Amino acid sequence: MNRVTSRVIVVCVLVAIAGLAALSAAAYASGDGGDKPASSGKAAAQPDATVAAAEAAAEADPSIAALLAGTDAKVEAGAWGGTEGEPAGTTLVYRWAAARAKAIDEEWPLLRSGAGTPEPPYDTNTYRIRASDVTALRVDVLADGGQILQVMPVDGETRFTLQEQTWSPFSWFPWFTAKPWMLAPVFLGLALLLMARAWRRSRAWNRRLPSMTRHDRQFIARVVVLAFLFAGFAWQFYEGWYAATGPSVGSSSTAAGSLATLPLLLIPPGLFVAGLILELSPAPRRGSWGLLAVLCAAASVYFLASAMTGATTNLNLSYYILLAVLALISIPRAFSAGKMGWSRNAGPQYG
Repeated sequence: MNRVTSRVIVVCVLVAIAGLAALSAAAYASGDGGDKPASSGKAAAQPDATVAAAEAAAEADPSIAALLAGTDAKVEAGAWGGTEGEPAGTTLVYRWAAARAKAIDEEWPLLRSGAGTPEPPYDTNTYRIRASDVTALRVDVLADGGQILQVMPVDGETRFTLQEQTWSPFSWFPWFTAKPWMLAPVFLGLALLLMARAWRRSRAWNRRLPSMTRHDRQFIARVVVLAFLFAGFAWQFYEGWYAATGPSVGSSSTAAGSLATLPLLLIPPGLFVAGLILELSPAPRRGSWGLLAVLCAAASVYFLASAMTGATTNLNLSYYILLAVLALISIPRAFSAGKMGWSRNAGPQYG
């Protein structure tokens, strides 16, 4: 009995030894022994070199270097791409303490693909970005050549406040985008002048028949107004499409691509369509022009307020300016006592 027990113990010990030997062999084959660690060390050093190169490329940019100066920022790195159709690159996120929050006002590139993982063909456009309470910065760097694809603020220890994200042509005039209310006194003064002039001329209209020279002047003016209405409608469509399909710094329910913003995007083009219909109509429609002037003025004030209290963009600046001009165009038509037809043979129509 004792012999049987001893044999069982010996067999168990041999099985255990064989199992340990098999585990050791497997570990050696998988690179956990022998000369494999040296190779593994070289593979681990490669990402460090890529990140260092990306950091050097990012910090060589004067605007980024000036922003990071004195922040003692810590950097986080993440790789993307690396296939034949998707060149490799590195995303760097610099973070620093809330006590050293920065304000930025720079022209930086943004990827058209948005704020997610960069996607080929890596198309970029330059935007003017103005923000405050910035405690984190994202920089996307292409590995081949160290090209900076994207620079944008992100939320860190504080939630940054976006004050401006504009592109050309508005980004060329930072003095205006920083203070969009500068045009408001000009529009208000012109509106008062046009109202007074239109009211004075409407009193003299019925005292004499319009001459052909006046007919020609009105015809030219109507052609110019129609050209403005068509061009304004096309510009609004372009700016709305560009804003909805382009990148957005930060997240907001009022971004151009948001469903909640859709009614706001449709109101200004709708007012321009109403202006086209009224201008092409043979009747004076003084009341309709007066209502259009009021609606355009109210909408223009709204978009000016959104630019001043929120983020200034090409979209709200375009709406603010174009609607103000349409309101100025509508004022004389609301006060006019008569309107000539498109033909010289057509007599004046009185309101």
